[in-house]
Amino acid sequence: MSNMGMFVAEMSSDSFQLLGMAERGMLPEFFAKRSRYDTPLVGILFSASGVMLLSWLSFQEMVAAENFLYCFGMILEFIAFVRLRIIAPASPRPYKIPVGTIGATLMCIPPTILICVVLFFSSLKVMIISLVAVAIGLVMQPCLKHIEKKRWLRFSTSSDLLDIHAATRENNSLID
Repeated sequence: MSNMGMFVAEMSSDSFQLLGMAERGMLPEFFAKRSRYDTPLVGILFSASGVMLLSWLSFQEMVAAENFLYCFGMILEFIAFVRLRIIAPASPRPYKIPVGTIGATLMCIPPTILICVVLFFSSLKVMIISLVAVAIGLVMQPCLKHIEKKRWLRFSTSSDLLDIHAATRENNSLID
């Protein structure tokens, strides 16, 4: 039951991540479509189709692959956290962690080591499938940039969202 709950929670968060990425202009606009219940319709369908493609795996292997990808994503979040502390220290944030860049880096080391241990103990099949999914994601990013540049699909940014780059430029100019 615990694995089932984690799986459903992960699928739900994936759908909303796709919605958020579309609202930020990182994915085509159709990913931002919501149902009449305000749920991310295309994101849910896209996530469900990914699970359908993996349906030849056992449920335990699907959950393990999902957890592998989640762990990999957490490492990327730690990297982004430290990188933003370096390149945009004055950017407005809902809260700040008052440990400085070195403290932030040191804070991320223990969970990263733990995540690497967890990834090391995954099965070879799950590791290969997950790394293929990561590779597809790495290839898709430049492809999406090319599609956006050629205007083959529409990308847009929600006007309700804060432009963190503009806010960072504004704060940095106030500091100078």
